[in-house]
Amino acid sequence: MEEAKMRFKRSLDHSGREAPDGAKRRDVARNRGRVLEAARVLFEERGVVNVTMEEIARAAGVGKGTLYRRFSHKGLLCHALLDEPAREFQAETLRGLGEVGIGPAEKLGSFLERLVLFTDENLDLLYGGHETLDGTERLAHFAHPSYGWLRGTVLGLLRSGQRSGDLAENLDADYLADALLAPLGVDLFYHHRRVLGYSVERISAGLRSLVPIR
Repeated sequence: MEEAKMRFKRSLDHSGREAPDGAKRRDVARNRGRVLEAARVLFEERGVVNVTMEEIARAAGVGKGTLYRRFSHKGLLCHALLDEPAREFQAETLRGLGEVGIGPAEKLGSFLERLVLFTDENLDLLYGGHETLDGTERLAHFAHPSYGWLRGTVLGLLRSGQRSGDLAENLDADYLADALLAPLGVDLFYHHRRVLGYSVERISAGLRSLVPIR
């Protein structure tokens, strides 16, 4: 009976496992912060692909088991470090979309330019997070909410441009939304910037030239 009462008093998480108490949650949050800060510093100093998970655990002062329970590979660390800049980019985008006196085609061009800058500024994290994916995991990128948000923004501006007359009515907006984002896929963008040495200005100008303004 006492054992049953104790089980009833325990807090369970969404998977039915016993949830950590306040002290344990603070420990988890503290370790997570140390891991992310260590990863950020090492990634900035040496690049994502040149840093091992063992080095991150050592720099954070945590055991490898602790690290791998929270982040099973470097891609997840990259995604976590991208959270704040992604939120800032989304907020900046919403401000831009709300500007008055600017047509949808021009807003689309400005959005693509901001996306180029965001991709360039966070390229190591984006590339490092993508590097661990293969096969169906790479295709799953297109079903991820972050890509859905980007695509939805582009698609909305394309359709708005069609309604305003800036863009042709018979334009295949659904296809073009993906086509405009394709050059910003991390592999191609990395190739353009780091291998071919294309400037941010050249990439932005090239993307703007793809917007079919009447």
